[in-house]
Amino acid sequence: MKRMFSSFLLLGLLSGAANANTSIYGFIEGYVEKVESSPGISGGTDTTGGTFTRNENAHEFQTPNVRLMVKNSKKNYSSFLNLNASSGNVETTNAWFEGKVASNLFKIRIGKMYRKFGLYNERLDAVPTYIGIEAPELFDTDHLLVTRTTNLMFHGEKDLGDGTFYYALTTGNDERAGSEIPLGGDLRYTMYGDDIEWTFGSSFYISGKATPTQDVGAASPDGGVVNYMKEDRFEVLGFYTELKRKALIFQAAYYQADHNAVRDGSKLSGDSFDTASLTQSQINRLCNGNMDTCTDSEANYKIKTWYIRTGYSFFTKMGEFVPYIQWDYYENPEALANKKNGGDNEAGLADDGKFNKQTVGMVYRPDPTIAIKIDASNHSQDINGESVNYAEVRGSFSYMWTFK
Repeated sequence: MKRMFSSFLLLGLLSGAANANTSIYGFIEGYVEKVESSPGISGGTDTTGGTFTRNENAHEFQTPNVRLMVKNSKKNYSSFLNLNASSGNVETTNAWFEGKVASNLFKIRIGKMYRKFGLYNERLDAVPTYIGIEAPELFDTDHLLVTRTTNLMFHGEKDLGDGTFYYALTTGNDERAGSEIPLGGDLRYTMYGDDIEWTFGSSFYISGKATPTQDVGAASPDGGVVNYMKEDRFEVLGFYTELKRKALIFQAAYYQADHNAVRDGSKLSGDSFDTASLTQSQINRLCNGNMDTCTDSEANYKIKTWYIRTGYSFFTKMGEFVPYIQWDYYENPEALANKKNGGDNEAGLADDGKFNKQTVGMVYRPDPTIAIKIDASNHSQDINGESVNYAEVRGSFSYMWTFK
């Protein structure tokens, strides 16, 4: 309650700033999901891998977003506050201050912010505006490539006539082990023409020495370092594009993360580490066949992921309809099934750490402030030498409001 009061007090101060332009806006989202009987591994021991099972899943109702955002600007300064109350507690998702040093060419932002990283990292809080319900796999909270937020950003843009060039360099606490300076960056160029807008971009990240953000048995990691690692050094490089032509939108991206890590034997053999969901090949890889006698070991591996998304808008008397299709691919040979171990229940179940997800869906907007979405996905992966598929159906309703 105290934190909630402090947050709303800050809102009041921002809203009342003299001679400033303040916008208050936000949205709410309701979500429902039903997953078909999904694959799993259970019954494993310290030396023997578990067996393949199918698990029944109840349908789920959630309210993933109850957002309140405040943007304040005055001359060469601006600030932003983004609160989310979906979990019953008010979480400060973003809170930053920005100053222009050389107009729009060079700006400094400090606080807690989403890093500029590809097309979606900064968009995911704008659910009503984009096609799809779920994030691309590189932004899925079960297997993030990097932390979504950071603390310091130098960025800017330059108008080049028929297009605009954007750049950003970021650093922050991230997952650093000590005094390291992790470095992230994003470069993009947007070309404008008659009824066309085309963006080409690239993102990168260099971690330096990094350590886990979550303990084994706690939750999925907040970034790229798996819970059971002692330390990690990794680099991420990706490329993306977005084409908007009249009613058509097309997006594609490819990212790769190269990890040079050290597994922590004491974590892998500890009581908090769940062995029941391990396969025999994972037990052999992690601890040479016996989880009870684990020692530190090297883990040098590559994560590869890509996605394609496209949609087309139809405007009718009833509103806007946007059918869309999506294809996601994710590969992580180090992945384990249990999220609390630092894994995920998709790549972590696959023999080779790979899975595909195909999605078809529709967005209906009876009004620009309302988005009703429904889609269905098929997951496909190889488990115990056999191709396994399962489906899930999702629905999302969101309403966006603005007070200025």
